[in-house]
Amino acid sequence: MDVQTKTITKTKEGADITATADEIKPHMNKAYEDFRAEAEIKGFRKGKAPLSLIKQMYGQAIESEAINEIVNHFYREAITKHNLKPVGDPVLKNVDYKPGGDFTFSVEYEVLPEIEFQEYKNIEIEKPVQKVTDDMIERELEGVRLNYATRSEVDSVTDKYHTLTVDIQELDDSGMAIIGKRSPDQTINLFDDRYEQDLVTPLLNAEKDGEYVIKYSHDHGEHQHDVHVKVTVKKIEKVTLPELNDDFVKEQFKGKFESAGELRDDIRKQLQTMFDQESSRIARNRIADEIVKRHDFPVPEALISKVFDQMIEDVKSRMPEQKLPPDFDRHAFEAEYYTQAEWQAKWSILRENLFETENIKIDEKDIEERAGKDAAQYGMGKDQVLGFYKSNHQVIDSIMHNKLMDVLESYAAITEKEVKPGEQKQEQQQKSRIIQ
Repeated sequence: MDVQTKTITKTKEGADITATADEIKPHMNKAYEDFRAEAEIKGFRKGKAPLSLIKQMYGQAIESEAINEIVNHFYREAITKHNLKPVGDPVLKNVDYKPGGDFTFSVEYEVLPEIEFQEYKNIEIEKPVQKVTDDMIERELEGVRLNYATRSEVDSVTDKYHTLTVDIQELDDSGMAIIGKRSPDQTINLFDDRYEQDLVTPLLNAEKDGEYVIKYSHDHGEHQHDVHVKVTVKKIEKVTLPELNDDFVKEQFKGKFESAGELRDDIRKQLQTMFDQESSRIARNRIADEIVKRHDFPVPEALISKVFDQMIEDVKSRMPEQKLPPDFDRHAFEAEYYTQAEWQAKWSILRENLFETENIKIDEKDIEERAGKDAAQYGMGKDQVLGFYKSNHQVIDSIMHNKLMDVLESYAAITEKEVKPGEQKQEQQQKSRIIQ
């Protein structure tokens, strides 16, 4: 087999591949034998017709059908023997074959571009830091108390610690009910700060069987829209929270904490750990973002398509029954998220090159350390986790990724900046990119 390669663009190559008549003969023979085994020709038992007759009657069709298998075979062989590095599937451009002669075909395929690294050390970034406040701890403690609250039915609301069962009817601008927009038996917890305040406030004085017309703005994160509804209160329950004292803590946490003070300290520690992890993720995102900005190069469309496949799988995983909605439009999805997918593809190329440049490798000790941490966190045996991790490519990639980011973070010039509650989370939602 002869292989001649050529560079077409920075992300595309071509190959002219020629297999000799002797090399393709076994493939053609196999194609004839496979056809013969299933052929039913008048005058012969199934699979017993003479090969010469098969060739005479069906030779051209059989050899045409065999071309795809022959192309795939010798293309794969060319990849192995000539160190081709295609990204995605090839495009067959030309086939030249006459029975009994050599077999020549041409393919084009995308490749990763060569990367010439720009300066990626001494990157200056701000690292947002957030401190746990007493109000945060009180909200967490309120959540604990709500889990053990008692409920009793009442006729009216006297404070926010009430749960309402309501019917909600959407209204048009004139106040008329919109057909098909009625939601019966909905639950509203007035103490839940996830509800829009303009919806909750009119209900803080609600009475059983009362009707309340409310206008408020519903926030979807990326946009807002006005809502006009009539709320009919069908049931009101008073929510009584238990007193937070040492006896309550000992009883509900089965000896894990001996006092309310210990519980407060544990909540503070867990919240601060969560904030610190978010802070580190944001800082690492900013480092990666700056590295991508400093490197301008074309990206193979096949790699971007692969990123989209992963993004869509992620969308599916968050859907009921892990299925895309019937009206899902991949073209519209790709148009909306192309910039993000291209960023991910660029970062993946740079990351692989950085693994090599920075000599990032992992050994069994790295996997054991990760297995030990995760086993302790999830209450599993270390050996059980370790056995799974050793053969899990995602875990191995995650360890490699974290080792690289440790190195890049050590190179960066990082200035810490204290942020207000919620600012960290908002940035994470807007720019979740590389973190695994």
